[in-house]
Amino acid sequence: MLLRLAMAAEKHLALHPAFSICHRGSLFTAERLDGILNALCQHLQSMGLTPGGVVASTTGSPWLNALLLFALPRMGCVFLPLDPALPVSARRQLLMAARPDLLLLEEVFPGLPDTEYGIPCPQDPLPPDAAHLLLATSGTQGMPQVVELSGKNLLGSIQASCQRLKLEQDDAWLACLPLHHIGGLSVLLRCAYTGARVVLARRFEPGAVLDTLVSEGITHISLVPTMLDRLLKADPSFRPPASLRVVLLGGAAADAPLVESALQQGWPVCPSYGLTETASQVATLCPMPQHWQQGCVGRPLHHVQISICEQTGAIRVRGASVASHVRREDGSRIALTDAQGWLTTGDAGWLDAQGQLHVTGRLDDVLTTGGESLHPQLLEQELKRCHGVDELAVSAIRDNVWGDALAVLYCGTANPDQVRDWAKQHLQGAFVPKHYLRTASLPRNTMGKLLRNEVARRVQALIQED
Repeated sequence: MLLRLAMAAEKHLALHPAFSICHRGSLFTAERLDGILNALCQHLQSMGLTPGGVVASTTGSPWLNALLLFALPRMGCVFLPLDPALPVSARRQLLMAARPDLLLLEEVFPGLPDTEYGIPCPQDPLPPDAAHLLLATSGTQGMPQVVELSGKNLLGSIQASCQRLKLEQDDAWLACLPLHHIGGLSVLLRCAYTGARVVLARRFEPGAVLDTLVSEGITHISLVPTMLDRLLKADPSFRPPASLRVVLLGGAAADAPLVESALQQGWPVCPSYGLTETASQVATLCPMPQHWQQGCVGRPLHHVQISICEQTGAIRVRGASVASHVRREDGSRIALTDAQGWLTTGDAGWLDAQGQLHVTGRLDDVLTTGGESLHPQLLEQELKRCHGVDELAVSAIRDNVWGDALAVLYCGTANPDQVRDWAKQHLQGAFVPKHYLRTASLPRNTMGKLLRNEVARRVQALIQED
């Protein structure tokens, strides 16, 4: 019998009896999935996988990654899904840190979706304190590292998230985030816990997403800001169906104009803040208040505490979902938390009188120009008001006079002189950028996060070409 995901029994990441996945037009019930998972376990065993092993997947296949997420813990094995677009050097370092026993380079189980009666294989499930998932951090500021997430970390996040988002058995979640990130994997885990239905998208395609929201009666969807922006632009006349209750918006900072436009069109946006190291969200604003302040992500979920470091302004998190270790390339395990269990993030923020968290940006993004310190996001918010600028990033090059000479890398129809003139009219003193560079696109990862190190390299190259 299929068990609800309840780590009190702590057998493995089992499935609620009502759970189902809709994939390529076929509905896979929990019972049918159980047979497929048994078949997958048998196949992996035939490939030599034994309890305690680590399986890395670079296939990018949502279906295979979804099956591995549930199959491997029941075998006593650990799952490492990797972004197939990672540069070879980054992938090599992550694999060195994780030391996988099996590396899946392509979808090698073409018959699995039709296999329903796999024989239950001997199980040696992972204990709740053991690592169930190894996940690469986003690496927006440098090389990613491998985070260990235990069964208890995952359960703490799942329970708190389902409570905040009011996810129930009759709901349906459209899963269109990549399944090599915690944001995408969490969708499957939450639905497996509550018995909600997952509609698994092969990839993010704005038109298909809009159609699916209506045709499948979707109640929940997770998006990053760039995805939401693409949906709004794909069909400005589209209004979400009444079934849609939650648009969980995270993965990167959301601009006020984007959120306001979405709200005006009826999208039930719920800004959130989370990290790979905390097994997804730790604060979420749901439901959205009538008046929203940019950067506000709501109160902490019940499973965590959040505080602000007085010296640096860094956001700190402590609680059930916080990972305790990361793995390095040399195979060593490094503690993430201090003696009191606090994880100090690289993000800056503050707590208001109502206990709501406001995220102001990355601490290591701060630039110092003409003796003034500023966070690029604050300047980006202003410059995005310039007509003819679609998206932009503020970076800098070293300068003997200014320290950081501000540079704007942007996409849009405006020419650099037009952006420069707008900036001089609306900004003052040291906050007026010195360089204005147009580009076809901004460097982002698969979750839509801006790769600021790559922005800085591109700015440097473009200035040297002039």
